[in-house]
Amino acid sequence: MIPHDGKPILWEEMSWKDVEKLTKTMKMAIIPTAACEQHGPHLPLAVDTIDCYEVAKRVSAKTGVPVVPPLMYGCSQSHGDFPGTLSIRPETMIRMICEIAEWLYRSKIRKILILNGHMWNWGPIYSARENLRFDFPDLQIRVLNWWETTSQTMSKLVEDCPVFPSYIDANIAETACVLAARPDLVDMKEAVDENDYETFFEYRMDQYTKSGVVGRSATKATPELGEKLFRMVVDELVSMIKKALNEEKPNYNRVNTKSKKIGKKGGR
Repeated sequence: MIPHDGKPILWEEMSWKDVEKLTKTMKMAIIPTAACEQHGPHLPLAVDTIDCYEVAKRVSAKTGVPVVPPLMYGCSQSHGDFPGTLSIRPETMIRMICEIAEWLYRSKIRKILILNGHMWNWGPIYSARENLRFDFPDLQIRVLNWWETTSQTMSKLVEDCPVFPSYIDANIAETACVLAARPDLVDMKEAVDENDYETFFEYRMDQYTKSGVVGRSATKATPELGEKLFRMVVDELVSMIKKALNEEKPNYNRVNTKSKKIGKKGGR
């Protein structure tokens, strides 16, 4: 593990010589994926990016794993006609992730954590993962929503945020985390509480919320709660990553095994 003085290692702040030196010992990188979309009247459009990037930077500071610039544009069509949202198509996001990963691979990175901060990114992220696993068989890759680091952190999130319904946006947890990371961007005077919303089918946000907030208790959010949530997730994720840094790829390879058998037979 490289020395990092307790500070996050941001990919874009390094020179090419720094990267060349770094990747001699560090083979892993984090790609934060998020969104730029409405989060009610009290929060900025960058909520998902702020929260996800904050987690990634804190993890980097504790592990020395570099973080590339976050993908601020995600699949946010589901927010509908609220002003401000910027969205890209799923196929665009798949291409972006695959190409960033390809260039990380060219820089000798062999382990990638795609740390996701926006739930509707799931489809393109998992599709990108499948492409990458086929195109780069020696690349170790993991997709993880930061709020679902482990079942333990998820259960604790539910304890701290009494209801974790199918639809959540700008609720107590998201508000609290932005209060902890970027309080200057939060206007709690504009915060409103909405009813929990759960349905069988999935709908656009502008079809079931007037304010853009989904989930109760946004008005009760505090920076202390946000800090607690960050610490809980980061501690779990750091433990996971320290193990992942030493994880070896499975040895079995059907193609190589078949080739060896053919070669041995041919040599008789």
